[in-house]
This record gives sequence, C-alpha cells and structure tokens, in this order.
Amino acid sequence: MSNHLKGLLMTIFAVVILSPDSVLIRLVEDASPDVDSWTVLFWRGALYAVGVSTLVFLKYRSKTISEFKNIGKGGLLIGFFSGISTGTFVFAIVYTSIANALVIISTGPIMIAIVAWVLLREKSSLVTWIAMVIVFIGIYIVMSGSVGGKSLVGDFFALITAVMMGFTFTLTRKYKDINMVPVNAIGGLIAAIIAVFMANTIAIPKEVVSYIIAMGVILSISFSLITIAPRYMPAAEVGMIMPLETVLGSLIAWYIIKEEPTMNALIGGSIVIVTLFLHSWYSTNQAHKLEKI
Repeated sequence: MSNHLKGLLMTIFAVVILSPDSVLIRLVEDASPDVDSWTVLFWRGALYAVGVSTLVFLKYRSKTISEFKNIGKGGLLIGFFSGISTGTFVFAIVYTSIANALVIISTGPIMIAIVAWVLLREKSSLVTWIAMVIVFIGIYIVMSGSVGGKSLVGDFFALITAVMMGFTFTLTRKYKDINMVPVNAIGGLIAAIIAVFMANTIAIPKEVVSYIIAMGVILSISFSLITIAPRYMPAAEVGMIMPLETVLGSLIAWYIIKEEPTMNALIGGSIVIVTLFLHSWYSTNQAHKLEKI
C-alpha cells in the first residue's frame, strides 16, 4: 500500500467515524434534558484525553512520558486553542441546528489562511481570497436564517470554533516538529479542567453513559488519524475530504433525530462546501506542479 493511499484511507475513515459526533451530543440532551452542557463537555474532554493518552501509550510504551514532555510550550499553546474549540463546539451543537454548526465549522481551512496571514505573515493567493469572500457569503446565508432566535448564539459559537481551529492548525504548522497526537490529549484535558469549574455537577444519569463513552472513543480515534494523515499525503488533500463530515453529519441528524436542514443551511452550506472542495483541489494541483519543477 502506498503512503498516499494510506493517508487517504486514514482520512476517510476518520471523517466517517467522526460524523455521528454532533448527533451524540444532541442525543444526550434529548435523553436527559437536565444534564448541563458543561457536564457533557467535562466528560467529553476527559475521555478524549484518556483515549488519546491510551493510543500514545500503545505506540510509544516506555517513551510515553517523553512524548508528552517533548511538546513543549508550543504544544501547550496548541492544546489550549484545541481545548477551547472542543468547548465551543459543544455549545454550538446545543444552541443551533447541527447543519448550521457543521457548515460554519467547515470553514476552518479559510480561517487557517486568515490566521496564518495575521500570525505568520503568510500571503494568500488571489484564488484563496476569492474563496474567502464566497465562503463568507455562504456563512451569511446560513446565519441569516437564525436572526432573532437563540440559534444565532449557536452560530457564533460555531464561528468561534472555526477560528480556534484556524489558530490550532496554523500553530501546528509553525511548530511542525511537535508530535501532535499527545497535544490532542492536552486539548481534551484543558476542556475538562475548564468545564469542571463551570458544571453544576459531573454526575451523569446511566441512560447517557453509552453516548458519552462513544464520544470519547470517536474523538480519540478520529482526531489522532486526522493528525497523522498529513504525514502520508498533502494537507490540502486532507482538506478536500473534511467537508464530507458536514454532509454526513447533517444527513445522520436528519435521519436519527429528524432535524431537517433549513433552506438557508442547504443553500449556504452548498456554497461553502463546493467552494472549499474546489479551493482544496486547486491548492493540491498547484502543489503537485511545484513538486515537478
């Protein structure tokens, strides 16, 4: 099996198993309305940290502690932004429709370009700037359907999540020698620490335990694979596959919890996803051309 095929399969598998994640949050809310969102975030973050740490241990054994120490201050900073995005994602799913949240969060690649321009002074191409404008038009269409309701709050949480992703992945490129898998565990731990101080209680009813555990397993496996995949294939190609999660997640929500996307979400989401795919495709082709020169 070639490295490229290995990276491709990793990314597709990661995206497919990540797709039910948002529905699991909503299922917890439906099964036990009294469960605080902060409580969900605590267990989500804690199990994410434990799951990733377990995977690191299985791979590195006696070198596990060293792998965590080696992430340094850069890794801790990346973990901080990752932890914040883990939290804002939960509140986005709670306060707005899953389709809205996933569409807005899928703009992460564009946010990465903006943050890289601000932090690293990386100049984006004209094509990227055009893509940014089109994507933000799509976001406006999605969010315009939420004006006047609490869904708008969730939409903003989703936008914050996308921005935090921009910081996370931009810093990952800056500190490219860091093993990012342990950093994922730090992100989960930070989310759990913040949540434990905000939650009324960390106790959860037995009827939601399976959903909570499933979240931890899904996050641990999926984000570890997404982190590793760029070692085997260009990051731009990974970005081409990521919008698939938006489509699958929305369809799963439609099928399982009967949450039908609004017309604004369908129109704006289509604009965003098609633009992101075409931009990633263009970026990949340009990278291949440069490699041949």
